[in-house]
Amino acid sequence: MGKAIGVIEFNSIGKGIESLDAMLKCADVSVIDSRMVCVGKYFVVITGEVAAVSDSLKAGEEVAGVHVLGAKVIPSVAEGVLEKINVKLVKDNIQALGILESKDLAYGLYGANAIKKSSSVDLLKVSMQLGLGGKCIVLFTGDVASVQNALEVAKEKIADPSKIVSAVTIPSPADQLVESL
Repeated sequence: MGKAIGVIEFNSIGKGIESLDAMLKCADVSVIDSRMVCVGKYFVVITGEVAAVSDSLKAGEEVAGVHVLGAKVIPSVAEGVLEKINVKLVKDNIQALGILESKDLAYGLYGANAIKKSSSVDLLKVSMQLGLGGKCIVLFTGDVASVQNALEVAKEKIADPSKIVSAVTIPSPADQLVESL
């Protein structure tokens, strides 16, 4: 991708939409995704040059104030992260299963990027959709050590334990579990 992305999440749909307007007027950025998600949240992903994305997020934060749940700039997104958002899960060749569950979508996407960059793991899916209570679920696979390392790196990058609901490694998951995903 080569460009930065900015991720921002709001606990108010109205303030989220108003903030997105300010973000787009403030800097030369493009919207990758913006939508309402569970429990009355609004989520935005933008792209552009690092400085423009940073300025745009600051404008969004200023407009929304206390309604911002999380905002992150990812200067260079790992290849394949954005393509794994809400895709159908490919269940072939799952070794150890890694699961990162974050309270907020912004931190989940930030964690997914850290996971992809941290080790030789395969990102399976980044779930950011209705029905998850505003959470983000990142599923990935690799050998046990790589999965555990990726989770540790993601937790370090997120840096706020209150944003992580769980970080789980399942070595050799049961076939029925994989099929149920």
